[in-house]
Amino acid sequence: MKNNSDTKQKLIQVTREMIDQQGIDAINMRDLGKKINLSRGALYRHFKNKDDLLATIATENFELLNRNIQQLSDKIYEPRQLLYAILLAYYDFGINNQEHYQLMFRKQWDKEMYPDLVTSAFFIFTSVEKCLEKAGNIRKSSNQSTAMMYAFIHGLVELNISEHSESEKGLDSPIQLIDSFLDLIFMN
Repeated sequence: MKNNSDTKQKLIQVTREMIDQQGIDAINMRDLGKKINLSRGALYRHFKNKDDLLATIATENFELLNRNIQQLSDKIYEPRQLLYAILLAYYDFGINNQEHYQLMFRKQWDKEMYPDLVTSAFFIFTSVEKCLEKAGNIRKSSNQSTAMMYAFIHGLVELNISEHSESEKGLDSPIQLIDSFLDLIFMN
């Protein structure tokens, strides 16, 4: 059984490396099998298909982001500072892991086929929502404020990934934008 688990982990590791080096679109099961010397049949004993493999990696990415956010929550108690740190961590993750970010957010994952992925993705939303509930001094409901924060940070990441960070538009300082955005969420 350990060998089976080791092989599965090796598949995940090599796929991550391929994503980092060549991008998501370059991933195919045939090349993956060749890289680690496995037959197609052996690959499919570990993952039903390419989407199953990529969903596993996306789930791990969400779990990593969740751990980062949990560590911030354990250290920062003031809600605005915590949300600032969360948004910055989210932004940094997207910029520093662009292909993985795309994998996590550009595809609509089937909720019934990949419940662990959906649960991991939703954990971040609920963490932010709980933080806003505790803050109490927000302009909109915690749910609506969290949705606005999601839209904002995803937009900011996408603009920077696509290199639309022009200073004349005020998009060249994500740190200032995040701080200014929080001014819109919180009442003074």
